[in-house]
Amino acid sequence: MTEEASSIQCGEHGEATPTYVCGHLHRHPAQRWFCDAPEADYPFPDAWCATCNAELVKEGGEWNDRNEGCLDLKILCNHCYQGSMAQSIGAMPEPQLHAWEDAVVDAHHALVHKQQALESDHGVSRFERWDYDQAQGTLTFSHEGAPRVVADIEFIGSVSKASGTWLWAWANFSHHAKVSTRIPAVREWGEVQGFLPLTVPRWDADVTDGWELSGVAAQVLGARGVYRAPTDNGYLFMALMSVRAVG
Repeated sequence: MTEEASSIQCGEHGEATPTYVCGHLHRHPAQRWFCDAPEADYPFPDAWCATCNAELVKEGGEWNDRNEGCLDLKILCNHCYQGSMAQSIGAMPEPQLHAWEDAVVDAHHALVHKQQALESDHGVSRFERWDYDQAQGTLTFSHEGAPRVVADIEFIGSVSKASGTWLWAWANFSHHAKVSTRIPAVREWGEVQGFLPLTVPRWDADVTDGWELSGVAAQVLGARGVYRAPTDNGYLFMALMSVRAVG
């Protein structure tokens, strides 16, 4: 829909990456955003609203001379883009909102049972040390220097206490592919269900949100449980896809 452009100057954020959104989103960001999934070399994909998406569907999913006029493209810096998209979280229609709340509650109950089973079967909270290896895609629990339990992991997302935000692992391109190949399925499921908390890369959130999102992700991925690891400025949540005793 757009061509690559150089950096721009934002009055609020200074030099930044330009992004492109339809005029409707620019004027009223608190609505559902439609866009492709972010990629490492295209982290802020062009975005449009439901009205523009209806015009896109009419043309078989292609932008052309007949439907591009509805876009009224506007430029935002990447920081403004992220902040504006985050406003959509509070704009879910009532049916989707109630369905989302039910999904969170169901996932929470399921996660409680999964965490209890992990503790009963492997006692993961009792080990004195844990280490994760992105390249191997593993989380290892050790005792007296010897590995005792190893889990195959998939990163879910992280909470930053510094910014007070959640960032999905499917939008964090600093992660190794070994721990981030399955998580896009959560975004895809969220797109189908209209669950915006699963489709917005970064938004205002705390640790409680992190656990709720991780519970839903564990359900979608079929994980055995979730582990929360401290980071320099917050927490990293990872799905335990399989767990085995070693040594």
